[in-house]
Amino acid sequence: MDQKKIGLFLKQLRIEKGLTQEQLAEVFHVSSRTVSRWETGTNMPDISLLVPLSNFYEIDVRELMEGEKDSEMNKEIEEVATKMADYADAEKGRLFKWIQIVGFAGVIILTVSVISQSIQYNKETDSVTPILATFLGMLAMLVMTLYSCGVLSKIGKKKKLITAVKVISLGMLVICLRYLLAISLVLFIGLFSVLQPFKTKKGAEKYDKAAIVEKYGIDMSSDFMVFPDSTDNALDVEFESKLRYGLLDTDGYVILKAKYNEEEYNKEVKRLSEIRNEFVWDFADEYEIVSNDILYDDSSYNYPAYIASDGYSDVYEYALLIEENDEIVYVIISYPKWVNMLKYRDYLKKNLLDYNMSNEETFSAYSIYSRNK
Repeated sequence: MDQKKIGLFLKQLRIEKGLTQEQLAEVFHVSSRTVSRWETGTNMPDISLLVPLSNFYEIDVRELMEGEKDSEMNKEIEEVATKMADYADAEKGRLFKWIQIVGFAGVIILTVSVISQSIQYNKETDSVTPILATFLGMLAMLVMTLYSCGVLSKIGKKKKLITAVKVISLGMLVICLRYLLAISLVLFIGLFSVLQPFKTKKGAEKYDKAAIVEKYGIDMSSDFMVFPDSTDNALDVEFESKLRYGLLDTDGYVILKAKYNEEEYNKEVKRLSEIRNEFVWDFADEYEIVSNDILYDDSSYNYPAYIASDGYSDVYEYALLIEENDEIVYVIISYPKWVNMLKYRDYLKKNLLDYNMSNEETFSAYSIYSRNK
């Protein structure tokens, strides 16, 4: 069967009748686009329309299927085609009946869901995204149901109603646009961050505090004050950094382990104990000097620790004092994924669940860098 040939034949017959595609579409209750697809050979007419089309153009069904006039009217073929069309209509009717039932049920369920979510919505704690998603799902289900019932084809003939629907839809799109943009931005940032590779540096010679602060300090909400400016006074040094630079933050960790002689160890402990961050705080045009002192903790870790940040902006920065060996381990972790740090398990918190702060406001956690302290 040559669909292109049949399409050209249908086009020729329509032109002979002096009809436009729109006029023919109205006769058979289809869209003008459907007629266009028939005539280009993209689609064939539905089986239920073969006999009506043949009768309309006063041709045989076989002539229509062959795409040319070359035979006498064959009543037997026409009867077979009519019965096939009736059977197809019956099957289609049963199918659409179930589609309509499921569609109406879906619209009702989604409507109840939207109403329920709207009633329980808390502006301060809840996101409006689930409500919008459910509402858009309800609209899609409603359109599908109306289409299966044939209502859309009737509505399509009422130009004023169509114009009103377009205006309302445009208004809803404008209202939802900022939420859609926000969701798209979050997805883009998340995808960008996930695709970024971790950059690893290892070895004492790779330690450069100034370079680390310049590149990662802002994103990690830290000035790396617990870390020494240099390791020249240390007897032995081990260093590793594994960081991933994202659009809004940096993930990963920096760990520096330094062994000192007794004198240098005591000097370094004294430096850590005296760390204080001072800054000018401008609050309502009232300037105030604010000081945040480093925190000493001998219970959260396996060793006594001087803590500069304990979860503020999901960053942990501290120095562990291994007194028996005159060693100090300097650590900073951003958005900790401790499962990837098991080789440093001894330098992490005793209770690893303390790193799960998803239900807390992390910007209220302790930090000498926090501007709200």
